[in-house]
Amino acid sequence: MSQFKYSDYQNVVAKAQSGSASTAVKVGFFKLKNNGDEALVRINVSSLDELQFATVHQLGASTNWMKISCLNEVGSYADTCPLCKAVAEGNTAIGKAAKKVYVQMLVAYKDATTQSFSVAVPVIWERPAGFSREIANLLRDYGNLKEHVFKVTRNGEAGSMQTTYSISYIPLFDKPEAVSTDFSAFTNFNIAKHSYWEKTLEEIETFLATGSFPEVQKASAAPAATATVAPAPATVKTEASATTPVSEAPVSEAPKAEEAPATTGRPARNFNGFSF
Repeated sequence: MSQFKYSDYQNVVAKAQSGSASTAVKVGFFKLKNNGDEALVRINVSSLDELQFATVHQLGASTNWMKISCLNEVGSYADTCPLCKAVAEGNTAIGKAAKKVYVQMLVAYKDATTQSFSVAVPVIWERPAGFSREIANLLRDYGNLKEHVFKVTRNGEAGSMQTTYSISYIPLFDKPEAVSTDFSAFTNFNIAKHSYWEKTLEEIETFLATGSFPEVQKASAAPAATATVAPAPATVKTEASATTPVSEAPVSEAPKAEEAPATTGRPARNFNGFSF
């Protein structure tokens, strides 16, 4: 039936406008590509309990370097993960279980040409779980990290497995004008739908037997492809004048994926075929 009342029309418009206003902001991955690249960051952490951890396996090129949550519980010696068993049996297309920490940040990237910083965008910084100790040091020295802006610098050429990062506190940049204090992009954020897949025992066994996972329902959203440069050790500056080296095991760098661009314009609006 194509006929409708004015009240029906108003309801459609209101729903469409509400949907446009609540369009989710895409959360990308933190990545500094080249030696000397810099970014200003505001870290969405006020206590260590807010950090998110996971143990994951990275699969090979045939799966586009998917990361899968390990089925073994952390600290448990129960051998319940088929991927761990496959690794132990010599399957080189599956990475060993690696413990990761996922740090939520707002990031303003520095343009190497203009030397200016971009508008801050929400990202996840995936690091080896031991990086949480550096977050602990920053919390000890500066308190609530949401209230401060830090500068992160890459030390290492593109692709280098010896890459480190320096985190410096520079009071000049410690203001909302440099990096926003709006962390709303992380409201109801689910790391398991962003940085890796959670598969059942049966799904993993199917993958090992056939080389592919069972088809996912079309309504299910796939996590974004990982685009983090997997660096080796980081150096963290806990005072404005000194840096502290950190030893961390390097992890293999996944193929580069398109980095999420900053959203500077207003979202496109689709009012279900109505024009106003």
